[in-house]
This record gives sequence, C-alpha cells and structure tokens, in this order.
Amino acid sequence: MYLGTFRHSVDGKGRLIIPSKYREMIGTEALYITNAFSDNLSVYPESAFRKHTASLTEISSTDADMMDIKNYILSSTQEVSLDPQGRILLPQEMREEAGIKREAVIIGSDDYFVIWDAARWEEERAAKFKSKKEMREKAKSLGIRF
Repeated sequence: MYLGTFRHSVDGKGRLIIPSKYREMIGTEALYITNAFSDNLSVYPESAFRKHTASLTEISSTDADMMDIKNYILSSTQEVSLDPQGRILLPQEMREEAGIKREAVIIGSDDYFVIWDAARWEEERAAKFKSKKEMREKAKSLGIRF
C-alpha cells in the first residue's frame, strides 16, 4: 500500500526520484502515469492500472459516450519506467498541465500514488483539509469508518 507524503525536486530533464519504499513495491512492474481527471499526476503500477481500468475493456464500441471516456482516459496515459537511479521521467506536457515545476510532492493513495506541484498541493491541502474535526465529520457523512 502506498502511504505517506514525500517531497523531491524535479531535475532539469523532468525526472523525479520515487521514494525507495515505493520502488520496492513497484519491483519490475511497468508504471502508467495519467492526468485524466485531476490537477496532478496519478502513477499506477501495471497491476493497479489494470484493476482501475478493467471496466474499460467491457465498453462496447457502439456506445459513443463510453468510448469517448475510454479514449480520453487512455489517451491521457503514458507508460513510464524507473531508471537505474529510481527516477521516472514526467512527460513535459503532463508536467505543464499539472503545473509541476521544480519541487513535487508524492502522496500515497492506496494502490497508486499521485504527484503534485508542491505549491499547488499546499493550496489544495489548505482548501480541502481545513481541520481534523471537519475531516472527521466529512468522513462520517460519507460513511467512512476509520
């Protein structure tokens, strides 16, 4: 399970070091990076990506709306791999769209992880996670037990 928050710099070529705990979990799996629905980048090991996209394989090519979504998701996704130094190359277009500049925040999200521009993450965090009490109440209202 991908947990925690890590800060790392993005180098001049757009490479970002992945935390060693995450690299151990990735092993030799391919990685898929997408920016389909968020202002961040989501990175999935192949096994998680296949689980998250399983419903896409069931879409009929005669269902135009569903095909649009399938094409949108898959065209917003690229395969990346860890280099020998434990880095991934964040595609330039995706970096620009997510606003990722020099400092990034990597956040565990169960079976995948997300990458935010550090400043954008702080804004998002301040806007959405105002207080522990508010988060507790929100979790309760959504039926989340922890």
